[in-house]
Amino acid sequence: MDGMETSGAGPSQLCATPRRKRTWMPGSITNAYSAKRRRISAASIDWSGESESEVSVPRSNKTSTADRFITAPQEDPAPLNITPRSKRIARSFGLMEDRVLQYAAPKSRHSMGHELNEHRLQVQGLFSTAPKVSPCSALSHLGTRKQFILALDGPGIPSDPFAYPLSWSSRNAIAVACGRQLYYQSLDSRIIMLLGALNRGLDGRLYTVEWSKNDPTILASGSTTGAVHLWDSQRQEPACRWKCRDLASVGGMDWRGNLITVGDAEGCVTLIDSRESDSVGVLTGHKCKVFGVRWSPSGDYLATSDERGIMQIWDARAGKTLSDSSKLGGKKRSGGPVKALAWCPWKSDLLASGSTYPEGAIRLWSVNASDAMLPQSTICMDTSVTSLVWSPHCKELLSTHGSSWNPRSSHSTPNLHDDIIMPRGHPYTRTKYTDSITIHSWPSLKHVLSVQAHARPIGHGCISPDGTKVFTVCPDEEAMKMWKVWGAPAKLERPESMFTKFRIR
Repeated sequence: MDGMETSGAGPSQLCATPRRKRTWMPGSITNAYSAKRRRISAASIDWSGESESEVSVPRSNKTSTADRFITAPQEDPAPLNITPRSKRIARSFGLMEDRVLQYAAPKSRHSMGHELNEHRLQVQGLFSTAPKVSPCSALSHLGTRKQFILALDGPGIPSDPFAYPLSWSSRNAIAVACGRQLYYQSLDSRIIMLLGALNRGLDGRLYTVEWSKNDPTILASGSTTGAVHLWDSQRQEPACRWKCRDLASVGGMDWRGNLITVGDAEGCVTLIDSRESDSVGVLTGHKCKVFGVRWSPSGDYLATSDERGIMQIWDARAGKTLSDSSKLGGKKRSGGPVKALAWCPWKSDLLASGSTYPEGAIRLWSVNASDAMLPQSTICMDTSVTSLVWSPHCKELLSTHGSSWNPRSSHSTPNLHDDIIMPRGHPYTRTKYTDSITIHSWPSLKHVLSVQAHARPIGHGCISPDGTKVFTVCPDEEAMKMWKVWGAPAKLERPESMFTKFRIR
């Protein structure tokens, strides 16, 4: 009893009755296997002792394990791998990666975490190399020298931007339509000659010229009254003359062997054999003036386009004479008049078309597509596309442009034929495409570069026989400029071997 009294325990503590033990009841079966953990409040725990002990212990100097070029993992990673949901959230926010070593640079300088990362970024800049540019690409030629190499005057060039006043032959000679006169110049000798002139009242003015692909001495021309002439550059006189169905100006024109394909103002495409005195056929697939006429390099397909933006592709393999039953793909529509047509020289089924106001876009079509009515891709530029040229040496597309407009207020943009809404030469807005020659890459269709070729809209452009230069024509300036756009591929010389050095005679 004395020991009990010295311990300070009261009688209530010694004589306390034991509590009744709680028995299991069927009603409490839901709580029998509860997975919930008891929550413990942080305020009920005294951390004073532990905090004081932590402060009193000095921290050890830890050296970073980060390499100069390899980002080190976090020393104290957060426990984010508790549940699959937390893992997904951590990966979405970039807080947890599957790889331990990360060879990529941090996204921002604030998230570097170590001072050696700054040196790592500097060294990466020293060893990083720019992507290799092809020697045939426009970046290697037009991109380095954005200047024309030759400028010529062309008084009397047709002012209509839908005309074709210039053509480049395979013998490196150009033919220029200046009013009623047709001039011829060899770019090798730089000699200019007058090839001939049209009758003043009967034939009107020259509108379209096009060299023959088979015979580089033969030239076809179309006038504003629908007359088609055949010229011989050696004789310097017109050889033949044909007349279209109406008295309006001739539209687009192209050659296929001895066949001259001419578009007129009534929507017809006339087929003229240069060896015959009369036309050999007529295609009636359009209802307005035909601006674009282009044969594919293989001669299997003919593409035509008109003032309403309707395009058609005709299959010439169905027979000698083309008819409506030989159409392939039906009608293709654009949001503006289409003059620019160009078949790809190294992909025979690929066709590029360019429209003018109010659309101003480049579309790529494939003849072999399952749905030929829809374009493969579209480049929206809000700028008039007057001509298209494919490079035969690299996968690039050149386009010449005129006026630009704001798509939000396209109703106030001046039309190429209308000078009342706004004076000529003062477009609604100026962009990098205005009055420029622009290069696009294929198949990505990325913008490569743009060069302002003239101070006014470009009406037409054509490529040289070697596929490296382009001539642009500006009707308002009455000027023509030659540009070095692409480079020719290097000739691969076969190394001399014993099989080529010694031959059996």
